[in-house]
Amino acid sequence: MKKVLLVVALLLLATPVFAADVTITQSQGTWSAPFKPVTIGYTGAAEANSIRGFALVLTVDSGALLDNIRDFNRGESTKPGGGYGIFPGKFRDFINAASPNWVDINYNPLAPWGDLNSQSGNNYMRMVVELGTLFVEPNSPGTAGTLFTVDVNKNTVTENDCNMCIQIDATRGGVVKKDAAGAAVDGLGCFKVSFPPSGVAVPNLVGMNRVAAITALTSIGLVKGVEANVAPTVAGQLVNNVNNQKTAPGTIVPLGTAVDFNTVNYPIKWMNTTNSLYVNWVLRNRPACWAYPRQCKGGADGKKQISYWVGSNNLTILKAAFNKAESVYNGGAVSGTTSLICASFDHKKQISYWVGSNCLGILKANFNKAESAIPLCATVPATGIPTSQAGFSADVNYWYWCIPTTGGACPTGQYCAPAGVCPNTP
Repeated sequence: MKKVLLVVALLLLATPVFAADVTITQSQGTWSAPFKPVTIGYTGAAEANSIRGFALVLTVDSGALLDNIRDFNRGESTKPGGGYGIFPGKFRDFINAASPNWVDINYNPLAPWGDLNSQSGNNYMRMVVELGTLFVEPNSPGTAGTLFTVDVNKNTVTENDCNMCIQIDATRGGVVKKDAAGAAVDGLGCFKVSFPPSGVAVPNLVGMNRVAAITALTSIGLVKGVEANVAPTVAGQLVNNVNNQKTAPGTIVPLGTAVDFNTVNYPIKWMNTTNSLYVNWVLRNRPACWAYPRQCKGGADGKKQISYWVGSNNLTILKAAFNKAESVYNGGAVSGTTSLICASFDHKKQISYWVGSNCLGILKANFNKAESAIPLCATVPATGIPTSQAGFSADVNYWYWCIPTTGGACPTGQYCAPAGVCPNTP
């Protein structure tokens, strides 16, 4: 009985096309360079077993190729929805009807190359497929299902989209019903297969925090490469700023390219929500000078004056900032090239002033003192930024020191940020 049904199924594919009701469907998968999968299916068959065979021609343009046909059923349908697994040309050439080996590697829906008008196949711009069904009720293919999946290969011109067209193959009967009548088919014609561009411009990461930088890369199809010079974080310190990047902004690179960049931690540590130094520093727009090695001792400009870290230049800055309204500091007022907020040596308000008599007292205590008499604000290990709070011998508020861009020196044996790093802004 099965042999008789098989012969009938094969004959149906050669029957002229007249009328029926079925829609060819297509669904595009996720791009995985250089391929984009397209799944071809059907829906809307009038009855569970109304369509007995499909003969289709697929083509692509713009230098694309069709490849890797897969996801098709094999052999007779032995369960409801078992699909279309009889491929007439390949059945003839590779299947022994008396003892069929449905998993033969050569058995697939591609029409044999030597058959009429079938010059097509994997890795070609044209693909001719033929699929029939063999079943005994209730194991019909069903009113909707998948026929097969193919990859559209854009390895040579990845920057261009292409058109994919699906037509019936009239020489093989097109789409036929169980009663040997042809089916009128919806869903034929052409549609666009879209591909991402072959290259993208590397964004400018400098100044971003590391989380934003990684997002900027991955959102356009690039990946984070080597992330160097990253200070370890403590609880709550979630962002680091990009100092520089290996691939220059604007450079066109292929999708999937790894972009290396350096990040540095904020110089002043986040300790907890009550850490007044960090909180006040953030609220003052993170002035770099608050991380100068002797700023808390009165060294507002971060530089020596002759042999003194705290001299008349710092007194001038303090005078300009003394008892000024907070709006003056927030407005970015300077004395010379130094921000007035740099004269806030104790890093907190005195009544309503950021620079008041307490700050004057700090400066006077260190004015024109020898370097040996003015200790650093804290001790930062010379070997670099530590992996934990352990290693600080004194105040643990600082990860590293900043030095003024207009000149200055890093204390001997201490860790100072590379030029251009300070201040760090979010």
